[in-house]
Amino acid sequence: MKLIDKAPAGAKAILEKLTWGPPRGQVGDIRKKGTPINWLLDNNLLIPIDTSTVALAREVGIYLRGNKVHKELLTTEPKITGVVVKDVDTQRAALASISNTLRWVAELLNFWSEESPSARQSGGLGVRDLKKAADHLGVEESCAAFIAEIAYLSGLVNLEPDGQIIPTTLFDLWQNKDPEAQWSELVSLWKVTSRVAGLVGRSESRNLTALSSELDRSNASLIRNLTLDLLLQNPGVSASPESVKAAVLWRYPHRRGISITSELVQWTLREAEWLGITGGGALSAYGESFLKDEESLGINGALPKPVEHILVQADNTAIAPGPLTIEVARMLSTFADIESRGGATVYRFSESSIRRGLDHGHSGEEIRAFLNKVSKSAIPQPMEYLIGDVAKKHGKLRVGYANTYIRCEDQSLIAAITTDKKLSHITFRQIAPEILICDSESGELMEELRGAGYFPAGENAKGSVINMPKANRSKSRPKPPRVIGELSRPSSAILSVAIRTLRTGERAAEQRPVGQIPR
Repeated sequence: MKLIDKAPAGAKAILEKLTWGPPRGQVGDIRKKGTPINWLLDNNLLIPIDTSTVALAREVGIYLRGNKVHKELLTTEPKITGVVVKDVDTQRAALASISNTLRWVAELLNFWSEESPSARQSGGLGVRDLKKAADHLGVEESCAAFIAEIAYLSGLVNLEPDGQIIPTTLFDLWQNKDPEAQWSELVSLWKVTSRVAGLVGRSESRNLTALSSELDRSNASLIRNLTLDLLLQNPGVSASPESVKAAVLWRYPHRRGISITSELVQWTLREAEWLGITGGGALSAYGESFLKDEESLGINGALPKPVEHILVQADNTAIAPGPLTIEVARMLSTFADIESRGGATVYRFSESSIRRGLDHGHSGEEIRAFLNKVSKSAIPQPMEYLIGDVAKKHGKLRVGYANTYIRCEDQSLIAAITTDKKLSHITFRQIAPEILICDSESGELMEELRGAGYFPAGENAKGSVINMPKANRSKSRPKPPRVIGELSRPSSAILSVAIRTLRTGERAAEQRPVGQIPR
């Protein structure tokens, strides 16, 4: 087709992308003029499906493919290529990933137990809350979405009917399991799930969010297991993603309606690395044992034992030389922020973090006592001053909720109301000599006071007495509803006029000459 040779550069690039499929593509708006898409549509090289979807015309596709159905026909499965990795490096990297995953899950759900995000109206975790979670964990948003998804799969977090996203009681049980049991539970469900965390944040699926109901893909589990099977067949090799994709596509060719097979392979390799199934791209001993369904994976013996102590330093930081026990980590997280992670975790104490601990109900003395108990080093004076100063300021201002107040300059009347047996079912609280507050609605309280023999008057936000409401009237034109039903019988006068009118019309029609134009 000579027309294709004359196509603009942008139009040719679109045709090249659609030639070998998928032959459909999403665009912003096909009605936009002066674009390569618009040129292709005007010349009938693309077919509009709807306002944001186009498809390559079948005849054009056959021409561009040179009358071929497949780009290439391989009679044997492509070989996996890659770099040979030292076993010690693989196991070290995998062990670090396993430790990170378990810590990320615990940190995320402990964070959400204190600051529970709300689900979007359409369901799922909002973009801002995902970014907040990623910042808290110190990871990319794609990794945070994956951690949220595997926790959701395991039932460790739930979307409540009121929209709150909070950890479940299963999270407490999960935390008390040994690391190998924790890891096995997460990985077992990830291996078989149809949910695809990689779709979150994808440019082609902007509206898909973590924990939403739209992340299921029917072929996800199959592609995931095909990918893991290829890794199992090629131990000790950090396989190149392209060779793994080629092998998976050979085993599982494209089918109609399935267009993310290559991406599923890429996401599986990435998530396997996060989980520690692979280390540096090569299958780890722990991943191999898991895929072979062995009883013992060797994780408990390989991970360092949890420690119960920290080292508090003079710069208002503390170092945890290893993974902390659940009790110590949970308590420390209420009044310290994680500054850096690695072989050792660094916690930062600040005015805001100490205030958070006080908001959780811990006193300054309790925080000092805890640090003295778990710290191998003496508590420095700057830390003592920080805790004491924040504890001294905390609680001087009080914020609470009151639905209705009673104000009266006569203190004896206030005293009479608080002791009146007729009002004993109302819980009053006196916050000043002349002011009472309670949780009752203002209208209900006024009725109760009147019933008890008092004469209250309502007041507005400025303290002025509220008068009787004005007789309001609508300023718009009335639009009465249509009357549907049986109408009443018209009067005899109306019937008489109607009959006369009809007969007059009939007589006029009879007297009109033939061919005369009616006037």
